[in-house]
Amino acid sequence: MKKEDIKKYLPHREPFLFVDEIIELEEGKRIYGLYKVKEDSFWIKAHFEDFPIMPGVLILEALAQISLLIYKDLAKDKIPIFVKIESFTFKKPVFPGDTLYLESKVISEKMGFIKFDIKSTKNGEVVGEGKIIATLKGKEELVK
Repeated sequence: MKKEDIKKYLPHREPFLFVDEIIELEEGKRIYGLYKVKEDSFWIKAHFEDFPIMPGVLILEALAQISLLIYKDLAKDKIPIFVKIESFTFKKPVFPGDTLYLESKVISEKMGFIKFDIKSTKNGEVVGEGKIIATLKGKEELVK
């Protein structure tokens, strides 16, 4: 699945869409995809001007975005909400020009909340890994 198809399921848009391609998808179970870190990303001049490193929160955001695509048909009519970082460890920096591979597996679903085991890699090495919790909500549920 390419970026134009991904946009049918996620409400995010550039410069805040951090999934370029889905390589594998087992609906409701697991997903594998990638994000190509652009040389002109919006954060480069500020994080850090003479040595740009992708902010960790954006790596986590990419993993959260791809995680909710596991439920792409549900996500089409709902807003994906990143609820909690249960655990996460950063292991390697990510630079402009890197390709970030994103993996997510559903661990459990309970009371509308989904727990994911997530991992990002580049060049075969783990960049970061952990567990997050997210949910899908209708817009009307969010403005109550």
